Amino acid sequence: MPRAAGIYSAPPGTTATPNTTVASAPYNALVADLVADANAARPVTAGGTGATSPVGGHDAFNTQGQDIASAATPNIAAATGAYLNITGTVTITGFTSAAAGIERETTFTGVLTLTHNATSLILPSAANIVTAAGDVARWRSLGSGNWKCVGFTRASGAPTVNTLTQPSLILKQSAAPTPTADGDVQWDTDDNILLIGDGAAAQTFVPFPASVVAGDLFYASSAKALVRLAKGTAGQALVMNAGATAPSWAALPLSKSFESAQQTVTNGGSLTLAHSLGASPKLIQVSMICQTAERSYSIGDEVVMNPSVSDPGSNGHGFAVTVDATNVNVRFSANAPLTGFDKSSGFWGNFTNGNWKLVVRAWA
Repeated sequence: MPRAAGIYSAPPGTTATPNTTVASAPYNALVADLVADANAARPVTAGGTGATSPVGGHDAFNTQGQDIASAATPNIAAATGAYLNITGTVTITGFTSAAAGIERETTFTGVLTLTHNATSLILPSAANIVTAAGDVARWRSLGSGNWKCVGFTRASGAPTVNTLTQPSLILKQSAAPTPTADGDVQWDTDDNILLIGDGAAAQTFVPFPASVVAGDLFYASSAKALVRLAKGTAGQALVMNAGATAPSWAALPLSKSFESAQQTVTNGGSLTLAHSLGASPKLIQVSMICQTAERSYSIGDEVVMNPSVSDPGSNGHGFAVTVDATNVNVRFSANAPLTGFDKSSGFWGNFTNGNWKLVVRAWA
């Protein structure tokens, strides 16, 4: 007779009546049925594997069970298969009790948190795990409701947690290191500098001075030391100090400049030119720019002029210049204000006002 839910039942009519002769047909039928049952694959419910080969028996113990919804403590002990899906996104803090040694494999279909507990839910690296769809975990019961995750595989292939431990780095050091091997690194404990071998010698790397801010400069106080020179103020220039031992900041003697537009020259006239230097200029230069060729000069030639000149036995020529914190003032001579030497011959003479323009430059 075939088994029903793993339960064997004898064929009908095989039960004998006390004190009566046992008929051969029912007896033979019972024996044949027992022989057939003994040679058939015994189902799991009857203590067998349901298979007739080792592989088949192994497969019979690894069938997929019904899905279980996530909860604080899902009942994977009562799963209908050793392999099952856990659905949902509820945080799991443990599982229901099962005999020690029982194992379950679960696949998570969504994102949820597995909360590590050093006794009841032991996770790799003693850290919580946030699952992703497709992640697989293997669990082993330790008994008394305690479970340990003995394997966790990410669907993405990424590690569950970063278990890499960085080794301690100990830098070679000496009071007088002399690394020459290419890439050899050593710390000079006397001078607090780093030396790296380049295959033939040691290259020196000096640390920054303290309190560095943007705009600071560094200079060497020795072959193995840098000193910080704090940034200067606007308009200062870098110069060598009086002892010629280190750079320092100094105010420039002439840090601002002014140049006028080209001005018209008029006998006896004057010019008032605002220079915007903020102080009286320390240096003045007056030049005339040739507009029409004259006395061997070409258009565009520039001649630096001297103020207030005079010819022997004649009245003064030229111009006078006065300055203050606001303006450069020019007063032209009532006689010919522009006089000078011929470019080719060198003879002295007057220039025609209309052939020239005047430019004033000032520095403070």
